[in-house]
Amino acid sequence: MPNEPESDLDKVARWAGDPLAFVLEAFAWGEGELAGHAGPRSWQAAILTDIGQRIRSGSAIDDALQIAVASGHGIGKSALVSMTILWALVTRIDTRAVVTANTERQLTTKTWPELAKWHRLCTLRDSFTYTATSLYSADPLHEKTWRVDAIPWSLNNTEAFAGLHNKGRRVLVVFDEASAIPDEIWQVAEGALTDADTEIIWLAFGNPTRNTGRFRECFGSLRHRWQTQQIDSRTVEGVNTSQMAKWVEDYGEDSDFVRVRVRGVFPRAGSSQFI
Repeated sequence: MPNEPESDLDKVARWAGDPLAFVLEAFAWGEGELAGHAGPRSWQAAILTDIGQRIRSGSAIDDALQIAVASGHGIGKSALVSMTILWALVTRIDTRAVVTANTERQLTTKTWPELAKWHRLCTLRDSFTYTATSLYSADPLHEKTWRVDAIPWSLNNTEAFAGLHNKGRRVLVVFDEASAIPDEIWQVAEGALTDADTEIIWLAFGNPTRNTGRFRECFGSLRHRWQTQQIDSRTVEGVNTSQMAKWVEDYGEDSDFVRVRVRGVFPRAGSSQFI
């Protein structure tokens, strides 16, 4: 009938190829915890749009969609990670995902709690069960196969990454604060890219704290494999730019501190690690 309300199933079908529409419609923007926010930040919306274009074109099946973002502080990387995880789970049955970070502390006290927040705010939250280490389907028949798991990396135990296969479905790999994740974990994670006829998305976000390693190579020798973006925090709405100005005044525009924490630029050559 004309003007009949769109069902949740119809919405999910429409959102499957449009993560930005999912984010705009699956959260109560302007209300409660999201009061004062009309939607995602501009850079977040741009990446969600890019993911949607690749999904709709089918190119994420022929060639894994790999996105790397280096930025300063406070731009909302973990929020975008959470929104993308929820979109991936909600819109395709038996999606499998894994999330790791530079340290177990980052994963358990920042990345994963941020997912808890966005899951709580999602209109379809009852479809998935949140725990301290997993978010999985509330349907008992799918709880083992339709899920995302938070997995601290370990050079002595890489099986969790090596075993992430989901042929014919969707795979999502997320590296948060990716600059400090060892090359060995990146190499093992690449095993998830080998399934044919599978929608594969790999996100690597973080402050560019090291000028060597695989995250740096995403913006250099491996740039042809990755869709990359470097974001100056001062260009992002909602960021405390007055604090950024103080850092620039104290350390200098081209200091490694400002390059990494504000400009989203890797440390100068000769700095093996920014602390």
